[in-house]
Amino acid sequence: MTTLKTTIALMGCLLLSSAPLPSRAAAGDNAETALLTLEITQAPTPGEEVAPGEETLPAAEPLPPPVEFYNSGVGRFNGGDYPGAIADFDEAIRQRPDYAEAFMYRGAAYSELGNLTEAIASLNQAIRLDPTLAQAYLLRGTAYYELGDVQRAITDVQTALIHDPTLVNGYLYQGLVDVQAGDPETAIASFTEAIRLNPDQLNAYILRGFAYDKQGNYQAAIADFSYVIERERVSPIAYVGRGAAFYHQGELREAERDLDIAIRYAPSSAIAYYNRSFVYAAQNRPTRAIRDLNEAVKHNPEFFDAYLSRGLLQADLQDYAAALEDFDLALALNPNSARAYRYRAEVRIAMGDERGALADYSESLILDGGNAEVYKARGDVRLSRGDLPGALGDYNQAIFLNPSYTDAYAARGLAYGQAGDPQRAYDDLSLVIALTEDNIDPDVLYQRGVSRLRLGDRFGARSDLEQAAARYLETGQAEPYRQTLQQLRQF
Repeated sequence: MTTLKTTIALMGCLLLSSAPLPSRAAAGDNAETALLTLEITQAPTPGEEVAPGEETLPAAEPLPPPVEFYNSGVGRFNGGDYPGAIADFDEAIRQRPDYAEAFMYRGAAYSELGNLTEAIASLNQAIRLDPTLAQAYLLRGTAYYELGDVQRAITDVQTALIHDPTLVNGYLYQGLVDVQAGDPETAIASFTEAIRLNPDQLNAYILRGFAYDKQGNYQAAIADFSYVIERERVSPIAYVGRGAAFYHQGELREAERDLDIAIRYAPSSAIAYYNRSFVYAAQNRPTRAIRDLNEAVKHNPEFFDAYLSRGLLQADLQDYAAALEDFDLALALNPNSARAYRYRAEVRIAMGDERGALADYSESLILDGGNAEVYKARGDVRLSRGDLPGALGDYNQAIFLNPSYTDAYAARGLAYGQAGDPQRAYDDLSLVIALTEDNIDPDVLYQRGVSRLRLGDRFGARSDLEQAAARYLETGQAEPYRQTLQQLRQF
């Protein structure tokens, strides 16, 4: 369902423009830049009465050129004119090369344009000039995060919080990174601290809700999302989050209701349609699920996970051509997805394209060499194509990666049998039977019976074949049952 990174993109709650940055500056010729609000304070006009306790400010002096360009850049940045802002900050920096805040704002503008390399370079300069500039560390950390450099992101966010422990967005980003790193418990602590610092920060409740969901504490997740919904009725992402939590609890009706509301409030929300497709699939309504995924990719044509999910549903409906097209689209978006290659391989097997499946399984393993199931699946294809050494090599690797993988032992036992090694076949198949005695696959019993016959153990062979025949009959497998009876007649 929803990932936290997708959630951030949807909410926009941690976009660089919403992180408080120094705004306009007023300074004397030699003074340091003062960080003020957007409005530059003006002196009272002549004749105005100054309230008791107030100080009369001197008449504003013309701003020096670097500050003028800085202020202009801030205005352009806040107005969304990032190229214009960069030009202004460039000029401010040209006139004052030690202008740390201008470097920082320029880095923020580059980030908004997606030029993360230039953003980091500019933020490096800001930090070099002022190593205590907390916002610069936070901005650089977010840039590293977007580049996938999680460790540097964590380091920068933690440094930002050292310099400014009240930086709410710092705790939000730290929690976000922790969740993505698989540590929802630490993330929850960060989000809770953000809430303590600013109890009105609803985004912190939303993020904590997703962290609770990832932790498996669905009731706490529902509570956080409900808190947001009570205070901000039109919050599509809160309804998406609560719907996801209900889904994970198996409360499909409640999940569908929340996701319906999310879509009503945000009819172009790809993530809401995507999440609702899971509910429909769980309700055994694959056509409705596919319809939602169609909407998801219509509103977000680069929605990689939506193509994967739709491909899997199409494959379940045996529309293999449509499934293959979806996995092709997914791989065009992310050619480094081991999952997409694996799913496409499975579809190609269903279509009878073993050669293509073999190639896809191999690509999947290049990208993720630790997946025992993919080694076993590739071994099955190699065994089907008569490549016994290749099949045995894959089964060996699958078992090495997962020593309790009974399906791999069963497949290797079959391969040993075909390779003329009945003793090793018997050993592997016996291990499988010992581990699955409550639900033994009749094929395993049959193959061990054949191995025993080749080893000269006619009594044991007959016993295994009789048990296999009984299991085939119980499970309604007519053809294997008939074949086993023919084998028994040889006795």
